[in-house]
Amino acid sequence: MAQGFIDNAAHDQAVEIIHRSPGITAIYNELKASTHNSVLDLGSASAASFQFFSRLSCHIHFESLDNFFAECGEAWVSGEALRAGLDDYLSAFTDTKQFDVILAWDIFNYLDRDTLQWLIARLNRHCRPNTLLHSIKYVGRNLPAVPRQFQILDQYQTRMQCAGVLCSRPFAGMDTATVLKSMRNYTMEYTYMQQEGMAQDITEQVLRYQPEGKNTNRQVASAELHSLPHATLAHRSYVLELVCEHLQKTPAATVLDLGGKATRNGDFFLRYAENFYVEDLLPSLHKSPTETEPPLIRQHALRFDPAIKFDVILAWDVFNFCNAEQLSAVYEKLRAHMHDNTLVFAFFYTGAEVPERSQKCYVQDDKTIALLPTPKKPAAENEFTAVSLLRIFRDFSLANTCIMKPGMQRGIYEYLFQSRIHRP
Repeated sequence: MAQGFIDNAAHDQAVEIIHRSPGITAIYNELKASTHNSVLDLGSASAASFQFFSRLSCHIHFESLDNFFAECGEAWVSGEALRAGLDDYLSAFTDTKQFDVILAWDIFNYLDRDTLQWLIARLNRHCRPNTLLHSIKYVGRNLPAVPRQFQILDQYQTRMQCAGVLCSRPFAGMDTATVLKSMRNYTMEYTYMQQEGMAQDITEQVLRYQPEGKNTNRQVASAELHSLPHATLAHRSYVLELVCEHLQKTPAATVLDLGGKATRNGDFFLRYAENFYVEDLLPSLHKSPTETEPPLIRQHALRFDPAIKFDVILAWDVFNFCNAEQLSAVYEKLRAHMHDNTLVFAFFYTGAEVPERSQKCYVQDDKTIALLPTPKKPAAENEFTAVSLLRIFRDFSLANTCIMKPGMQRGIYEYLFQSRIHRP
């Protein structure tokens, strides 16, 4: 068990947070097309959640596992004791009882890998093919002293009751790849993080149970599909390969993506990193219709917990569409979240014509990016370059450059910058 774990009974009065829940929206959009579905909620009984599913003609059963964790005492001592306690606490369903949706909420954060495998095996006996499982992963090394209580207000919003005390994890944290290995026959449908209105300390995941690889009669939820848009261009990225190699050697890595939100990218990097943040930077640099002067950067942008340090920052082509003053403001906000070995991956456009706006980047694997092209415009005489960036990112040096290598798209120069920030 981790050292420094706070006694479950010693938490402050709970605080309520209204959280925008895209994972619940995805489940709602699938359930609304049918009736008489069964829902298993591993969290506390909630009148709001009951009414929400009743309006969808669903039957719901609550397990209240958050209460078990708050009261289980010595069951925390080992995984074996925890499994024994859960076995006594969980309902014994008949063999014919099956559920269409399982809401695990944040429970998996409090389990070791063996207990997660045991719990999934027990739940799978009551899952149909294509049962959806919703879970929440906490970002970072700490988590609430006890599992939160969740109430579904509507298809968009969830109320969370949060303990005021954070604690170290009772067992070693599991990255997404490890969790998926522990959940055989489940596939990741959607990953949501850092979207507008979401609580900033969580990632939402929706998984699908497919015991025989079935994928029939699926309703598409209102989220980005994992399939690629048409007309993307394959780009061989040598710097991406270096970044992935670096992340593999970095324990509990933390990654920041400055490009537009792409669920595919989050799923990919969570195989290498424990924490993945997304900040769609360019809209934060543009003026709103009511402003007469363009801001350097909006106040809400790049606001992270002071303890967060990024091991890798993915800038993609974003810096091509910033001016020097904006980049200086970006650097000042990010500098506090960098350490002595932070890497920044960026590429710059060259040639007579360049994209007129940022191209969306979809990571295919550790060597390939699919680019969604945009219209071209004549290049300006003073296009931003890597040298220009180094003048602004004054604590960085150029670690690697990849130009005109096999498989790279023409007009793209890839750069890997490395920080040399020395703190007292």
